[in-house]
Amino acid sequence: MSAPPNRREDELRRQLDTPHPLVPSDLAERAAARGRHLLRRRRVVRYALCTVLLAAATTAVLLLA
Repeated sequence: MSAPPNRREDELRRQLDTPHPLVPSDLAERAAARGRHLLRRRRVVRYALCTVLLAAATTAVLLLA
């Protein structure tokens, strides 16, 4: 005796059987370029914050000395 048909499973199979959308050929290149840009931006922001922190610490030491 087999199990009764599962409506949800049939529905899911129909949805997954549709053709997949086309992917641009340069998608990986664009993603890599975006990743490099984000890393460069984070690095610049980190260096800027460290510089500001160092300047604030130096100013505090000079004013409190």
